[in-house]
Amino acid sequence: MVGRTLSDIRARLEELSVAVGPYRVVSAKTGDGPFPVTGLQFPDRGTAAEAATVVSAYRRALRRYDPRVAVHGLVVTEAGVGSGTSPGPPETLPEYCHTVAGALFETLSDRHGPVERTVMDAYLAAAEETTDRERLCLTMLERSADALDARLTTSEQATVLATTAGRLPSPDADAEPLADALRSLRATGLLSAYTIEPTPAGPGRRTQRVTVEGYRPSLSAERCPVLPVVVELLRRTAVAPRITDLTRTADGWTFVVATAGDAPAAGLSVAATQG
Repeated sequence: MVGRTLSDIRARLEELSVAVGPYRVVSAKTGDGPFPVTGLQFPDRGTAAEAATVVSAYRRALRRYDPRVAVHGLVVTEAGVGSGTSPGPPETLPEYCHTVAGALFETLSDRHGPVERTVMDAYLAAAEETTDRERLCLTMLERSADALDARLTTSEQATVLATTAGRLPSPDADAEPLADALRSLRATGLLSAYTIEPTPAGPGRRTQRVTVEGYRPSLSAERCPVLPVVVELLRRTAVAPRITDLTRTADGWTFVVATAGDAPAAGLSVAATQG
């Protein structure tokens, strides 16, 4: 079962909802709010996006017992917006984190249910300990990256993250996918600044050294969850990158990204310092 119990997940939805709010979670196909989010309202987009992630986990858990439970692509809508409206890009850090987490959970539920349950358990535990919405959504990204790194091979991570990226809206084509990916993360508030410098390339690989400042996700001084960077790159290139040479700085990290070529992918969910 996803999470500790279905009751835990339903209780979390009740905590997120308000008596009267401008946002709802609905089926992208029908415009209706599927059970257990039927009739629930939410105070802001970030909270509603979090609720959508939780609802998806709940319904996937139900499908393990009853395969007839309908599959719903869930979207966040504002009061007065028609069901045919496509969701726009995430506007807040919580909304972004939960958009990625929801796509990741959909992917994990197909073949890696134990990993999905590990992350949901960590999320529910964190939800009991903090009222900081941004800290909570960052915890979900961190625990997702950690679980993938610990329990899946690099090849499996590449497949999972590529499928996850494919579930997200396609960005406009850009000649510099790495810069565009980092710009997108900066716009969500996941990092405050970045620089990119070319580096000597290995055989068949284009490499660039990235410095990120104010990068919010973290596991320790030696381990950085790079899952958001990789997902954003995969949305733009469909090629699993190679992230190496991680170094901690005073206010962020530096690492080398190879975005194309024959060398194997590496550092897809968590990058680690040497030694």
